[in-house]
Amino acid sequence: MQRILLPILFSVGTPAVAGEIQLTLHGTGIEGKNLFVAVHSSADEFPTRDTHALKSIVVARSDTVGHLIKNVPAGKYAVAVFADLNGNGELDSNFVGIPKEPVGISRNAQGKFGPPKFSDAVFAVGDGVTALAIELK
Repeated sequence: MQRILLPILFSVGTPAVAGEIQLTLHGTGIEGKNLFVAVHSSADEFPTRDTHALKSIVVARSDTVGHLIKNVPAGKYAVAVFADLNGNGELDSNFVGIPKEPVGISRNAQGKFGPPKFSDAVFAVGDGVTALAIELK
């Protein structure tokens, strides 16, 4: 009985592992613009909706911006970023749905005839720092 109970007691008090995501975002013409960052943990809303994503807004002080996201639980994620060129707080697109403002996806994933797939953009976060460079085009 003690052999079974002891591992259970140690596992109950173990905190979930959390890491950090260090983003390097770069793109021509993004200086002075708000960058909307969404960290997705599932394919359900990726990349167009962000209801359940970890969200942040970064002001680009130059065409290359560093952004640290702390306390990210260990797991698999994909990041979607867009530069709000006109300041309206949303990603503008044309009548077909193609973005009119610069966008970037983790692992620089690109879609074929539509947005990129979560599986093409996914990366793992553990207990350290995960560094990603994303180009906004």
